[in-house]
Amino acid sequence: MGFDLEAAGESFGDINDIFFKKGGKSIVQNQSVQHDGEKVNLKELSKQVAETSKELTKEARNSSQSGATVINISKDVIDGEEDLRIVLEEQEERRMRTTSVRNKHFIDINTGEMVVIVEKTEMYNGVNLYTAKKEDGKLMTYPRSLFVGKSKQFVPKEFYIREAERAIEDTIEKFHQEIKSILEQNRTLEETSDGLFLEYLLDTPLDIIGGMVVPDKTQIPVKRLFDMEYKIMMLENVICLDNKIASLLFVDVWF
Repeated sequence: MGFDLEAAGESFGDINDIFFKKGGKSIVQNQSVQHDGEKVNLKELSKQVAETSKELTKEARNSSQSGATVINISKDVIDGEEDLRIVLEEQEERRMRTTSVRNKHFIDINTGEMVVIVEKTEMYNGVNLYTAKKEDGKLMTYPRSLFVGKSKQFVPKEFYIREAERAIEDTIEKFHQEIKSILEQNRTLEETSDGLFLEYLLDTPLDIIGGMVVPDKTQIPVKRLFDMEYKIMMLENVICLDNKIASLLFVDVWF
């Protein structure tokens, strides 16, 4: 029995959904052939299907030859309706293969704790896992989604510190006049043990704008100027406790 390729009939829906669908998903990117209620010639349809199949084969062969890396991200991770499929460009491919996150420091945005990535592991299903050493020396394995994407929990240390500095700078700006009043009323501040700074311990610690988690007992640079008319008081650093600014470290500049 043969087919009459000159025959015609009505078609409904996307023709590609019939011939080029795998696992319930279309394998034809951005191509839809709708013939709702239209007359379809089987000969033309056969030719169209053959051409589409040829293009898909060509794409697959080129991808295989170039060794292009494809990153698949589950829709559950990105909270989307479909899985995300990213084919790396040549430059991205090259830079990915010549760089590494191993030994890089990241900060947990929820706790302010630092971790160092020590190993990358790929699971059987293509999911990347990262083993990191915590501050207490304990090793912990995390999924890729905690380092990149909307649900990330860790950010690069350099970015985190700069964000902490910016939040503290905004806080100091907000309380600038109050701090100047403190300086005017307290002409003699305590020198630090190394003699580098003049320190003022706040009676009431300042809440950091945005509620960002910052490390305790660490000098965080600010550099804010307070003009006292006869000398300059430069706020060089602050020290935080329990995510509040607890101490101000000044350098006095005389004229």
